[in-house]
Amino acid sequence: MSAFDRFYETYTASFPLRLAARALFSRSKVRRISLVNRQTDYTALAENRELLALHRRLNACLSGASDEWSSYDYGEGYFYQSFERIGVRGLRNTEERVAAMGLSELVTGRRVLEVGCNSGFLSLSIAESAAAVVGFDLNPFLIEMANATADHLGLTTAQFSTSSFEDFPASDPFDVVLSFANHSTFDGNTHQTLEAYFDRCRALLAPGGLLLFESHPPAHEGDGLEKVCEIIGSRFSIEARSVLDYGSFLDQGRTFIIARSA
Repeated sequence: MSAFDRFYETYTASFPLRLAARALFSRSKVRRISLVNRQTDYTALAENRELLALHRRLNACLSGASDEWSSYDYGEGYFYQSFERIGVRGLRNTEERVAAMGLSELVTGRRVLEVGCNSGFLSLSIAESAAAVVGFDLNPFLIEMANATADHLGLTTAQFSTSSFEDFPASDPFDVVLSFANHSTFDGNTHQTLEAYFDRCRALLAPGGLLLFESHPPAHEGDGLEKVCEIIGSRFSIEARSVLDYGSFLDQGRTFIIARSA
């Protein structure tokens, strides 16, 4: 159980001050950002008690993941993705990310699969543009979070399930596959080779479908990025490649590719 859980039962005016004090003395940059953003999220709940109930559910998911999920926590006890509609600032700004990639336009009227969807906030942010969005992640607490948020917003075009990419059940082909920093992982939970990974992406796409690829940050991707791009180019027709210039240090410098299947 998180030390924060009890503050989501009833709004407590002193809690933002506690978060500010923790942030002040935190030595971790990411942890400091998460505490400041949680403070902002929580303060806004004073004016929206309906959202307080949703945040209680979401924070319980964070606590469950912290207690029971042994793999790397990309949000470090907080939300990795933002979602403005539900008052979550997150570590990465989903709204800026969607705008920088032009995602709403790229998925309009299309059936979309997001590989490793995390909390599902990005999938949910494009669900009203797409015909349907399917997301999956290994972490069941993140999927619980995604489903709780979809229920709260009444978004019936988004579906989420717990699965690895290797075990994700084949279905009708998708028009768009989102591969956002999931071709390899920090926690080693991606077991297939890069070649097998992108073969599966291609197999899940309808003819002429789009692969939208986001790299890891440059410091993590390193010299291996060009190999990844070569593998994509050998299986898809690359229509655009750019380096993203928006957001925080977690966003800056990532490579974004739009590629089409044959």
